[in-house]
Amino acid sequence: MTTSTLQLRIRGPVTACEYRTTRAGMPVVEVHLTDTASGQAIHATHAYPDKSPANHIAARSMASSLRGQVAEFDATNPRFRAKRLDCDAAHIALPLQHHQSTRKDLE
Repeated sequence: MTTSTLQLRIRGPVTACEYRTTRAGMPVVEVHLTDTASGQAIHATHAYPDKSPANHIAARSMASSLRGQVAEFDATNPRFRAKRLDCDAAHIALPLQHHQSTRKDLE
């Protein structure tokens, strides 16, 4: 018997983003995306590997920087519910912004 996992690549505007901790003290970032036209919602949870102060600072910073942005992430372990997809986010990133750079070493 073989097992397979479903992995989705999701990109969209972040409607809400929260930083919280689990009962064990692990930092977690919850990202909420909503498609207003269809009413579909995506709730992704990104858990950090340990409860070090650096991970808490990184999680808090990521949650505040994602609000109102377009985010892209790899969703694993999807759980489908009525008009909502709950999943774990393996990697969250903001799409690259193409700014006019004056640095010659980047060309």
